[in-house]
Amino acid sequence: MNTKYKLILTGLVLVALTVACSFTSQPANPTATPDEGVVATMVAQTVAANQGTGAGEQPTQDTGTEDQAPPATETPVPTETPTNTPEPTATETLTPTPEPTLPMGIDELNLGNPDAAYGFNSKGAFYTYSASDSKVEVKDGTLQFTIFDAISWTIWSFSSIELEDFYFEISVKMPDNCQGKDRGGIIFGTPLGETDQGINYQISCDGNYRLFIYDGTDTINLVNWTSSDEIFSGPGKTNRLGVMHRGQKITLYMNGALVKQVSDDTYVGKGRIGINMGVDNHNNVTIYFDDAAYWTALP
Repeated sequence: MNTKYKLILTGLVLVALTVACSFTSQPANPTATPDEGVVATMVAQTVAANQGTGAGEQPTQDTGTEDQAPPATETPVPTETPTNTPEPTATETLTPTPEPTLPMGIDELNLGNPDAAYGFNSKGAFYTYSASDSKVEVKDGTLQFTIFDAISWTIWSFSSIELEDFYFEISVKMPDNCQGKDRGGIIFGTPLGETDQGINYQISCDGNYRLFIYDGTDTINLVNWTSSDEIFSGPGKTNRLGVMHRGQKITLYMNGALVKQVSDDTYVGKGRIGINMGVDNHNNVTIYFDDAAYWTALP
């Protein structure tokens, strides 16, 4: 072969070897490929999820180092601030509030012992009956007045007691299902031999009292429905009603306190005494009467 061509061939071989050596000694590209970045990000998200990273927190960014997941310490984990555990406290046991003890008689009147008292272990002087719309019976140590079908007026039941110039009182307990103007109380002053007239003193479930006359034809209001702080209002509450009737003067008491005094001469002299009741809007209502007593020796 021509010496010139041999020299050219040898030079080309040397150039090729130099280029090949320069490629093999070049360091690796430090920038991760797109596929490697996705892998690193997925690893970071998995680590963060396992460490409890809350919603909305950003996972640790890819460091760009191939095949190396970010350290767990690079993902912040929210920590609770320790608080002192409170010591358990004793729970107070609630006990029902007892019914107040209702006074018998009026202290300021100094009445002394009553002429007669009725605890209703038996009917005593008070009449009982049973009709299609109502009944009065002695039961469980009380005198019970029941209306089966609601009516818009007051009905009453008498006793054999006939008095002139007296003080009479009785406890009246509202039923647990009472409402509004469900009412009960005392009828007095009814002329002997009459049954359809008299003076009515009543208390209602909603904490009001009134005084009216029914003369057999018309109703005469002496005291319209009036609220009083002396009344224990509401279902199941007991109040002690007292009335002093002396001549034309009528004095009303509630739980030992004077609430009203009026004058009226419609009924004077000896009259009958009984109990009354009324209910307007619902059926099967019972009012309970107890501990009746009267005095005739007035100061």
